[in-house]
Formats: sequence, structure tokens, C-alpha cells
Amino acid sequence: MSDAIEERLAALEARLSRAEDELAVHRLIVRYGLAVDAGEAEAAMALFTEDAVYEVAAVGTGMGGDTDRTFVMRGREAVANMVRSSAHQDLLPNAAHPPGPVVVDVDGDRARATGYTRIYHRRGEEDFILFRLAVNHYECVKRDDTWLIARRRSDVLGSDSVQDLMRLGLPQSDLRS
Repeated sequence: MSDAIEERLAALEARLSRAEDELAVHRLIVRYGLAVDAGEAEAAMALFTEDAVYEVAAVGTGMGGDTDRTFVMRGREAVANMVRSSAHQDLLPNAAHPPGPVVVDVDGDRARATGYTRIYHRRGEEDFILFRLAVNHYECVKRDDTWLIARRRSDVLGSDSVQDLMRLGLPQSDLRS
């Protein structure tokens, strides 16, 4: 095989591997929503690293009451406990956490993803409400060919820091112009 063909094949393999990793990170994020909506604590926690940090900002009465607060979960067991909590279980089976759109940037065995999530809640037979609209930033790591969430930050629209979180999804060159 000629050097040119080998170079093209190597470049194609690298592009395919990057696309597969990007798709895997997208699937990871979607699986989180499905796991929490199914009330599957073990499935949700399996998507995080052992030492994961998950920060959820609440503004006003959306999730946290009358004041702005940030709830911090440390470790995958804390994520499982959130899913098991009565506050979460009381939403089921009438909740949906659809993510996206999300932009994913893969760099070797690390990836960053930034995008939107919504939580819909069904109240009554036909009344669906938008319960929460947020921007999320994920820092993911690839371990043993499996992508996991190492850090997640979720800020609800209306918070002071939400636009800073949005900027994490933009290419740095876009921010300089």
C-alpha cells in the first residue's frame, strides 16, 4: 500500500474514532434522562465517575424554593440518592428530561459537552408543563472504552451565570471576534 493511501486511511480512522466518541457522549447524556425518568438510580449512577461532581443551580421557585441555591452532589452514590429521593420520585412517572441540542468537543479521552435540557411534567390527563429549562455543561472522561460524566453543571435560565455556561459551548475563536 502506498504512503498516501496509508495516510488517508489513518486520517479516516481518526475521524471515525472521533465521530464515534462524539456519538457516545451524546448517548451518555440521553441515557441519563432516560434513567432518571425511569427512576433507575443504579442506571443513572453508572453514567458517572466514582468521584463525579454534579452541580444543579436553582433559581426562585423552579426547584429550590424562594432563593437561589446550588445543590452539589459528590460521587455517583449521591446521584443515585437524588434519583431515590422523594422529591424526584414524586415526579414519576410523569416527568421527561429531554436533552439537547448539545455540542460535544472530544479531545482524546476527554470531552466537553454544552447544551440545553428541559424537564416536562405531566399534571392531570392532558396538562404538560415546562418545569425547568436549563443550560448544562458536562466534562466527560473515557475509561476502558466507556464514556462517563466526571462533572456536570446545570444552571436554570435566569441565573447570573447561565450565559457563562453557554459560552463554554462556543469555540474559543468565536469569543475573540
